[in-house]
Amino acid sequence: MNSPRTSVNLVRSAPSSFRSCYYWLVNHALIGQIAGILAIVQVIPYIVSIFRGHTKPERMTYFIWFVVDALAILSYIAVGAHTTIWVGLVYVFTGLTIFLLSFKYGMGGFSKLDIACLLLALAGITIWVTTDSALLALYFSTFAATIGYLPTIKKAYFYPETENTFSWVMCSGTSILNIFALTTLAPAIAIPLLLAAIGPTLVAYLLVFPVAHNKLSRRRQASRIHTFLTHPLLLR
Repeated sequence: MNSPRTSVNLVRSAPSSFRSCYYWLVNHALIGQIAGILAIVQVIPYIVSIFRGHTKPERMTYFIWFVVDALAILSYIAVGAHTTIWVGLVYVFTGLTIFLLSFKYGMGGFSKLDIACLLLALAGITIWVTTDSALLALYFSTFAATIGYLPTIKKAYFYPETENTFSWVMCSGTSILNIFALTTLAPAIAIPLLLAAIGPTLVAYLLVFPVAHNKLSRRRQASRIHTFLTHPLLLR
C-alpha cells in the first residue's frame, strides 16, 4: 500500500494525461468537506468525555492552539487555499470551545513550555501585522502550532488516562484525509497540512499503545523520547 507521499510522487511522475485524469477523478473539494465533517464529529466524544470528568484538557495549550489556528487559517486562505480550509475552520471553533470548558474541567497549562509557545504565537501575529505578509505568518504560525503540541504529547505520555483515545485517533485520521484534498503541492499549501498530521498522529500513538512507551520508560537506557519528555524544562 502506497503512503500519501508515495502516491503523490507516483502522480507527479506519471504522464500529464494520467495526472489530468487523476485530478479529474478525485473530488478534492468533497474530500476536504468530508474531512471537515469528521473534524466536527471527532470533537463530540472529546467534549462529552470532558463533561464526564475523564478528559482534562490543558488550559494554556488550547488557548495557544485557538490563537495559532485562527492565525493559520486566515493566512491559509490568504495564500489561496480553498478545498482544504474546512478542517482548519472547525479546529478554530472547537479550540475555542474546549479552551472555555477547560476553565472548569481542565488542568495545568501554565508551564514554561506553554508560555514559550504562547509568546511564539503572539510573535507570529506581530509579524503578520508589521510585515503584512500572510505567507510569512503562515509559516510562523505553523511552526508555533507544531510546538504547541508538546504539552499535550507530554501529557499523553505521562497521563494517557486524561485524554480521549477515540477522539485523537479520529483527529489523526482526519488530518491525514485532509492531505488528500490537496490540489497543489505548493509548499505554502502542502507543508501546513503535512505538519498538522504529525502532532495528532503521535498523540494517538501514545494513547493507543501506552504499554509500549511505558516499557521504553522502564529501560535502563531510556529512549530518546523519554529523555526529551523528562527534560526539566518540560516537567515544569
